[in-house]
Amino acid sequence: MPAITDDLQSKNRDYAATFDKGHLALPPAKKYLVLTCMDARIDPAAAFGINLGDAHVVRNAGASAKDALRSIVISQQLLGTREILLVKHTGYGMLTFENKDAYALVEKSLG
Repeated sequence: MPAITDDLQSKNRDYAATFDKGHLALPPAKKYLVLTCMDARIDPAAAFGINLGDAHVVRNAGASAKDALRSIVISQQLLGTREILLVKHTGYGMLTFENKDAYALVEKSLG
């Protein structure tokens, strides 16, 4: 197995061994959803004081509501969230290319 896989599995075993939050309700306790960019430098829980079970957190490239629509609908219509916090940021990686560039790269790499 690759080193990253071994590391992730080890950390997950440690987490699972001490996890004690299984009693939390499925709907988020504070009834909101956070939509933010997938940028690895963003930690929405730390930035906004979100505790486990408080909110749904959806991440995608550019914090795109269009791309997150299914998750937003499920969160609001089925699981009772009532507010959405949309988090955009500066230093946004997607400003360095256009969609057509991404499509061309996929075509070149994967056919």
